[in-house]
Amino acid sequence: MISKLTPAAILLGLALRSTACAGDHLHARDGHAHQHLERREYPQVPLTPPYRPLIWGDLNVIHTTDTHGWLLGHQKTSWAEPYYSGDLGDFSSFVTHMKQIALHKDVDLLLIDSGDLHDGTGLSDGYGYPPGDVDAHESNKFIERLPYDLMTIGNHELYGYADTYDIGRRITSLGVIFNFTGNNVNTTVQAVGDMVKEQWFAEVVAEEPDAFVLIG
Repeated sequence: MISKLTPAAILLGLALRSTACAGDHLHARDGHAHQHLERREYPQVPLTPPYRPLIWGDLNVIHTTDTHGWLLGHQKTSWAEPYYSGDLGDFSSFVTHMKQIALHKDVDLLLIDSGDLHDGTGLSDGYGYPPGDVDAHESNKFIERLPYDLMTIGNHELYGYADTYDIGRRITSLGVIFNFTGNNVNTTVQAVGDMVKEQWFAEVVAEEPDAFVLIG
């Protein structure tokens, strides 16, 4: 069973109540302690709470897309702007807590993004000129500190080669094990010498990624 947490549901939860604290903000991959200076005031607008509890599946997905450098969240009070008022710090805290819940429930939770991280605010725009410079190289530093499992590029990462290349490297990972013979009858262990003769292995090698990672 796959459960997808939509952006609307995510941002609604962020606008209602952030459980963020000093240690949660934007450091899912950062072991350093940060001093909490000031708590941001939330919109003084009544918000309708979720009408039912979140249903968890075996595989759950939090999906972001087209953020376009908007790290602060919506600030207007007209409907339905307050429902989208969570900032990137709120989102970081939300993801951290959701990952902890998933761990407690013994289920998988993937955080994925489908691109268009820039072209929208002064924090992310204007760095691609002159040609060769990287757009969003400052705002992407915040994004990099979120525990994304999967990310891909959008059309806004394709307008300049430097932007496209800056998104990341293509990595092919292979997992191997020694010639283990004590495995369960319902599993199969293939010798590495046999694996490298497989047609799929030849096709993987022919793809020429930026790097191969061999785990075993």
